[in-house]
Amino acid sequence: MRTLHALLAVVLFVALRAQVPVLQQAEYFWDSDPGPGNGIAMSAMDGTFDRAFEQVLAYAIPPSPGLHKLCVRVKGSDNSWGPVFSTIMDVVAMRDARVITAECFWDADPGPGSGTPMLAFDGNFNSAFEQLSGNLTAPSAGLHRLSIRVRGVDNTWGPVFSTIVDVVNARQVRITSAEYFWDTDPGAGNGQPMIAFDGAFNSVLEQMSATVSLTALSVGPHVLHLRAKGADNSWGPVHRSVVHVDPQPEVTVSFDLKVALQGCMGTAALMNNGLRNAGLVPLAEPYSALGHDLGLSAGATTTSAVLSVMFPPGASVVDWILVEFHPALAPSQITAAMPLLLRRGGTVAQTDGGYPFLITLPAASYYVVVRHRNHLPVATESPVAISTNGATVAIDFTAAAVQAFGTDAQVLAGSLYCMWSGDATHDGMIKYTGSGNDRDPILTAVGGSMPHNTVSGYSLRDVNMNGIVKYTGTANDRDPIILNVGSTTPNGARAGQLP
Repeated sequence: MRTLHALLAVVLFVALRAQVPVLQQAEYFWDSDPGPGNGIAMSAMDGTFDRAFEQVLAYAIPPSPGLHKLCVRVKGSDNSWGPVFSTIMDVVAMRDARVITAECFWDADPGPGSGTPMLAFDGNFNSAFEQLSGNLTAPSAGLHRLSIRVRGVDNTWGPVFSTIVDVVNARQVRITSAEYFWDTDPGAGNGQPMIAFDGAFNSVLEQMSATVSLTALSVGPHVLHLRAKGADNSWGPVHRSVVHVDPQPEVTVSFDLKVALQGCMGTAALMNNGLRNAGLVPLAEPYSALGHDLGLSAGATTTSAVLSVMFPPGASVVDWILVEFHPALAPSQITAAMPLLLRRGGTVAQTDGGYPFLITLPAASYYVVVRHRNHLPVATESPVAISTNGATVAIDFTAAAVQAFGTDAQVLAGSLYCMWSGDATHDGMIKYTGSGNDRDPILTAVGGSMPHNTVSGYSLRDVNMNGIVKYTGTANDRDPIILNVGSTTPNGARAGQLP
């Protein structure tokens, strides 16, 4: 039998003589009274017997298992022992309750010791309470009873603990892709793609990242949504977080932009302005009609006075162009789009003729993209910082090919680097043959069955920008297309390059 150290706390309420109401000693004993003062001494809980009411304690060594009488008595400051206070206690033998093994099983009990062994989570069975783990093969799909029992150091198995488990068929839960979106759900698979932090989606748990631009969001709270798709091609639930977008400071800068168009480039440093001379440049911007979202700039107009400027020659208008500002953190988005006027010397003016043009944007870095009706777009090689109010930002695409994003993004014509001409369908590609080519629309424009015809006007098909659409003969609009895709490789294509 093990020794039991029992802590006894007894609050004694003893009525002593009125003149000496203070306790000075206490004792206890089991069963037979050894006589006052011969019991086992007890201690005052506060360390000193000095009051009429005391809490007392002692470490009691119990007798043999069975029913026993525990007795307590106290002595007052008048040296008199009080009456004995007794209670009956059932002393039981101590059992070592350490767990030494555990097992589990499904449904029918195979009998103690015949289940599937389990492991202590800390690697060692050495206490009365253990965290367990086990590798148990799941049964067929459906409801099943999972049972666990443990065995103590006395080699006795304890009771069975059971719970009901709904077993489902396993699915491959490896993540294969992920996406995010703001506020309104565009539908599974239509959000903005995310990338795995380690470069590959190949596990159940993935760290993901994405470059998220806030420039298109209004100031205030927005909901950012994330979801992932598994190897079984099923999209999982949407995870949400509220993001508060704070206002960004806006800056206004002067933009000194130079760009040239191959289609109307002369042999020196000035572009031809045949469209202006023929009175074909429209007063209203043409890009909204081509499907571009210009926001507040949609429908921008110029004046006849601006278009009539002839001197100096470099200030004469060639055509409308579209200048876009794409945030560096999300190049596929457009913060601002401005229809502007391109002049013969390559400079870009406001619709009122002012040069350089002014732009107000949230302070940030942007890719600057220039588009034209029938030329391939061009973008700055790297983002341009727009951060200081009142500053002048200069970009000269005409000076060197390295100013543009991509490879062979521009072509040298005359003495200027120019945007590639020949995109007569305004789809960002130059093709001479095949589906969606740029040659056939020119033939259609002149009448199809009459290829020698010509048509005058302001047209996408007027590749050389002289105001006349021609399919054959001198200065036709078909030849520049094959030259730009490669006359020896007419089945090739050239695409605009954007970040």
